[in-house]
Amino acid sequence: MESETLQQIKEWLNEQEIEKSTYKSHKAAIISSSDPFGLFACHISDDGAEYWYINGKLDCVDYNGQTVRFDK
Repeated sequence: MESETLQQIKEWLNEQEIEKSTYKSHKAAIISSSDPFGLFACHISDDGAEYWYINGKLDCVDYNGQTVRFDK
């Protein structure tokens, strides 16, 4: 059985999701891309930059056709 806190987090993430794996905030994307919620998530800022998270860490930023990756 899930804890009440875990269930509340899942409900909050559902409210934050704009479309599949894309969230309203960096916070929601980071949490959503972390175990036990998922692996990948994205946040698109007001200026159109896409911030992609994998396993709770920023993987890359896509902006105006340019991609910056953040390797280990």
